[in-house]
Amino acid sequence: MTPNARSWWPRPTDVALAAALGAASILGTALTARPDDRPWWPGGAALIVTAAVALVWRHRAPVTVLAAALLTVAPYYWTGYPDGPASLMVAVAMYTVATRLSWPRSVGIGVVLFVVWLGLERVVSFREEVVAPPDRDRLMWIVVTVAVGVAVGGLRRGQTEAAERAEEQARRRVEQERLRLARDVHDVVSHSLAMIAVQAGVGAHVADRRPEQAVAALLEIKEASRSALAELRATLDVLREPECPESPGLGRLDEVARVARLAGVGVEVRGSPGTLATSVDHAAFRIVREAVTNTVRHARRAQRVTVDLERDDAELRLRVVDDGGPAGEVTPGNGLRGLAEHAAVLGGRSSAASGPDGFVVEAALPLAGTALTGTAAR
Repeated sequence: MTPNARSWWPRPTDVALAAALGAASILGTALTARPDDRPWWPGGAALIVTAAVALVWRHRAPVTVLAAALLTVAPYYWTGYPDGPASLMVAVAMYTVATRLSWPRSVGIGVVLFVVWLGLERVVSFREEVVAPPDRDRLMWIVVTVAVGVAVGGLRRGQTEAAERAEEQARRRVEQERLRLARDVHDVVSHSLAMIAVQAGVGAHVADRRPEQAVAALLEIKEASRSALAELRATLDVLREPECPESPGLGRLDEVARVARLAGVGVEVRGSPGTLATSVDHAAFRIVREAVTNTVRHARRAQRVTVDLERDDAELRLRVVDDGGPAGEVTPGNGLRGLAEHAAVLGGRSSAASGPDGFVVEAALPLAGTALTGTAAR
């Protein structure tokens, strides 16, 4: 079977529903028929079966099926067959249309359906010798049939769209959490391994001439490893616990400065951030630490890093610059991308570029920053 043919193959549930409606319509008509009614067999039964067969494809071509149901069920009533539940098939077809189209379009089709049904009925009646006035009960039944299909279908479509929106929001939350964990793990591993590599190089260089400095380097490696493991464990604990672990903030910049000094790079912090929200404090610390780590790893001539912290009523501004000289063309990697994401997730902004004296990282974080939908990456 070709894919195109398979797309038109009726659903088993639609086949079952169509068979049930057809059987219920025939049975209901047989039970309610009066002796003076027009015999409904076989002409009336054929119209009912035709409408039921059309409903088999209601999900494949809802508007076409609605037209087919109208053109078979309406003549059933116009030609004097016994009243019965056959109009339910029109209501089901209208319901299907309303679940697939927008509310305004569904209402418009419902109005057109009502006008066509009533109008064709009057055209048929004009051909008779005696024109009967509109049957009030019949008119109300047409209104109810169309209105039920539109209303129930619209409600169903609204429920489906609400469920889809909730599912999409859940997917976005999962994606945001995944990106946050990826950034945090990268920050911890990148910073710690960079400092361990620097200390290992120092220890190897002075092991023969100054063993005491080599021992100090090994102790720093031990401390850096312990700190990295503790922070990594706290980051991964968020996968097990509903509450986020305590996040490092700007109060731990002295640790970053101490490790950078052991690598021969001094860190000067100017300005005070004051009391910050946890999310802002965490993002600011990550940005500063990543900038200092990049200096230690890549700015070979750098001897000093200056960190300026400035805040007002609206935002905290960071500026981290080293004295390693122009860096030339910089290829953005995970570190620079992480800097941009830490700022963007709070609705802030950041930049990283080579300046006349060295590499410059700047960021502005809203003091009331909260996580936004999606992230921006550099």
